[in-house]
Amino acid sequence: MKSLLTLLSVGGVCLLAGCNSGYDNNPNRDRDAAGGAVAGAVIGGIIGHQSGEGATGAALGAAAGATAGGVYGHQQDQRARGDYQTRDRDSYGYTSADYYGLLTHEEREMLQSRARGRQDVDVTSYLTQEEKSNLRRRASGHSEIGR
Repeated sequence: MKSLLTLLSVGGVCLLAGCNSGYDNNPNRDRDAAGGAVAGAVIGGIIGHQSGEGATGAALGAAAGATAGGVYGHQQDQRARGDYQTRDRDSYGYTSADYYGLLTHEEREMLQSRARGRQDVDVTSYLTQEEKSNLRRRASGHSEIGR
């Protein structure tokens, strides 16, 4: 039973590690997940050693630490990209992500030029109220932005 639990824990960690495609931009998540796995393995190994289950404790600690670290790092990455603003809805019920999703590629480039290429800002903050109104109409199938 002990070896089965250890095998399942290690296998779970390996499966979770394989979920990273390597193409996304989440440096905090990756770093914090690795750090959490190491810290969890050390703490879990110490606690597990006290009960004679050092390897199992280390494996479970690594899995828990990687999960906690990854979640914390993911939140840091969202804040760094400005994704935290996606939860804030305006008086019409739209989020920044909603407006962004309604933009065409050309319109997104236009907003990037308004932002002067800054990557640390939410480009939808550069939309005028009229443009937001037009996007809401577009969402209901009535118009294109600026028309």
